[in-house]
Amino acid sequence: MIKWIRLRHKIPAPQLKHLEELTVKETAVTFGVSPHVVYYWIERGVIDARKLNNGSPWWITIDRRKERELRRWVSKSTKIQKLRAQDSKRGL
Repeated sequence: MIKWIRLRHKIPAPQLKHLEELTVKETAVTFGVSPHVVYYWIERGVIDARKLNNGSPWWITIDRRKERELRRWVSKSTKIQKLRAQDSKRGL
């Protein structure tokens, strides 16, 4: 039924996530930050991300150089460290 509706109204099928791409949640877990930080990185062009349209999720590509850069950023960020400390006190 969905396939027919897409065909009838010329709506392309959603593009699948590539194997090397991460979701916002996966990126947040990988770097030990909140999803808000990942969205900040996307908005500022710090990381490469793509989405098919307004309703689709972000798919993020991070190469080794960028991964090292982000890990350094996270380790040196006093704001992120402060938030981590608050979360650990609350048992999160």
